[in-house]
Amino acid sequence: MAGSRAPVVVRVPGTAAPDRPWSATAIEQFLGCPLRYWWQRIERWETPSTAALVVGRAVHTALERLLAHAPDERVPERADAYLADALLEEFALVEGQGINETEVRDNAAAAMVAYFATEQPAEIDVARDGLERAVRTDLAGLPFTGHIDRIAVIDAGLRVTDYKTGAPKPRFWWSYWRQQLLYAAALRDLGEPVAEVELLYLKQPRAVTRPVYAAATRRALTDLERAHEQRAEMADAGAWEARPGPLCRFCDFQAACPAQRSNPPRPGTADSDDLLRARGLTQRVSETAVPASSDLLGVIDADALPVVE
Repeated sequence: MAGSRAPVVVRVPGTAAPDRPWSATAIEQFLGCPLRYWWQRIERWETPSTAALVVGRAVHTALERLLAHAPDERVPERADAYLADALLEEFALVEGQGINETEVRDNAAAAMVAYFATEQPAEIDVARDGLERAVRTDLAGLPFTGHIDRIAVIDAGLRVTDYKTGAPKPRFWWSYWRQQLLYAAALRDLGEPVAEVELLYLKQPRAVTRPVYAAATRRALTDLERAHEQRAEMADAGAWEARPGPLCRFCDFQAACPAQRSNPPRPGTADSDDLLRARGLTQRVSETAVPASSDLLGVIDADALPVVE
């Protein structure tokens, strides 16, 4: 990626790689920056919620509830009511976190207007168990899990759709398509072959649909295998790559990252942990899902990497 710098290998306290199933979000996080993955998925640091995340969760919830109705009952008034309820639920969860509720309400309302401008929900033939479908299977011999926003029946078969409440970012489209193709592969293995995958953008209204074909699916599965192999190598070595890129300025771990600061405390030490807490992060004490996805991507260059002790 243009503007990225060479990765930096960072020594951390020895920790085994997790044996939890891979998800599309975890693959994206790892391939974007393994050190960030280590902080979030292994050390279980939870980043603060943001207005954008609250909007995304509320809109997803409202659309799930709306599309559960019969086609002729999927009207804007019902969608608005569900959105209002979902926002109240979200605000209760992020109380005291400094979320601008007015900004969230405005952006969520705009996303719902954009939804009705992008497609007609009455025309969507939702598949059985096709809303927020949980999938769990083995892909390429590796455990995989995920939640699919929507599965619909179309003339060609099944279509998997993912709602995006952010603006389209062409440079990250492969990470979005990889997620959908992995979901398609999971459903195929469960005996539900998918004909198309779709991204439904609700900030700059746009629906982008692609057929599922073997070469693209193989590429997505190769990314899964690559992430698994590299994660095992880094866990065994106790050294994880920080992969600097243009999105590092948005990363919650920037203040403690050896690739972004000179001589910060070693990740995993008490001083480093205190620095993260001072930035508003919290460390979970139990194994729970990481709620936020990330678009952080990086360039892999394994030759002659500097090592930070």
